[in-house]
Amino acid sequence: MTTKPSKAIQVDPWDYFLDEDSPAQEHVEMFREIYWPHIRRELRTELGYELGEGQEPHWVEAGRAVLYHQTTVSDYGRVTDFGFGPTNPLPVGNAVQLHNYLKKGFRLRANVEPLANVESSETADSTEGDAWENAPYVVSAARAPRKFISWEAYRMYCQNRGVPLAYDPPQEVLDRMKNFKYYCLVHDHGFKAKRDAHQHRSYYIADPPTGRGQRHATIEDMEVKIPKQTTNKTTKKTKVT
Repeated sequence: MTTKPSKAIQVDPWDYFLDEDSPAQEHVEMFREIYWPHIRRELRTELGYELGEGQEPHWVEAGRAVLYHQTTVSDYGRVTDFGFGPTNPLPVGNAVQLHNYLKKGFRLRANVEPLANVESSETADSTEGDAWENAPYVVSAARAPRKFISWEAYRMYCQNRGVPLAYDPPQEVLDRMKNFKYYCLVHDHGFKAKRDAHQHRSYYIADPPTGRGQRHATIEDMEVKIPKQTTNKTTKKTKVT
């Protein structure tokens, strides 16, 4: 347990990953009003875990929320720590479920521990200063632009809101794509066969309950195209086309 700071930290609002036009909006609002106070109280009284003031999951559905977990990648024994990144929507329907995530090191916000006092910010400001001011990924939104320091956070936001990616992926993603014939950047998933890529896309564009009813990149857009190398017989220099 850590001591709560006296000054609240500004963080992203609870609906950061929830589309304003989402059909789940009304159900989420009702869940927050009825169940969230009970979850907080049970965490404190029954499980001995008191969240910092203002801390709340990023709800995307009633009882489902995006949390943050530490992301590490191991490459031939070398481990790279990418800090805390957003998860896929997880079931958070009661205090026990949330408590289990928190005990495993999950967070409600990437830049602060769950015990710290926070204050919601509509402009997604953070105490990390210049990193947010010069964030490499920005998405226009009705209330204020959404800023993202990491590709993973930006990708997850676009995935949950059905927003097309507007930026090129970082080099580590480009390197990973070389192992596949088709790659979905939004869902960060590669496919060896066209049939598998087609099944993936079909699920997301199909209407509920069969699918997700979302927009999705075409099979042509998912095809991994690696520049071919050709050798000039005169100069013997390799050219990339």
